[in-house]
Amino acid sequence: METPDPNRMHAEMYEAWEKAMGQWWDQVLDSPAFVKGMGEGLGAQAKARSTYEQHIDKSMEAMHLPTRNDLVRVAKICSLLEDRLLTLEDSLLELEDARIAAEKAALQARIEAAEARLAQTEALDAITAKLDALLAAQVASKPARTRKKATKTPKTDS
Repeated sequence: METPDPNRMHAEMYEAWEKAMGQWWDQVLDSPAFVKGMGEGLGAQAKARSTYEQHIDKSMEAMHLPTRNDLVRVAKICSLLEDRLLTLEDSLLELEDARIAAEKAALQARIEAAEARLAQTEALDAITAKLDALLAAQVASKPARTRKKATKTPKTDS
């Protein structure tokens, strides 16, 4: 004769219990009386909670302490202020980026203007050097002039 396995017996008993409980809960949850009772219970809990919160708010006001609604209102104001600050911060960052871009553009324009002036100066120096060379060559190629003194010729009266 074979001895029953306790683990298998336990599993079978659990499956049978689970099936029976599932069927029972299905019947309970499908019952209109149960659903009505649960609805009434939840309604009563909600009403009791509302009354409790009203009494707490009145007590807080009597002690000159902020109520839940006061804290919610302050939290909303803080949230709105945070949004405005973030918007301002974004605007400031955009302005800073624009300022940096304008400074870079102005600096680049100054560099280009200085380079252009330097190029003009170099071109003028080259022209001046050529003119000086031409002038020196012209002076060197002409013989030195001697000045002749003009002699006066006597006037004759005729």
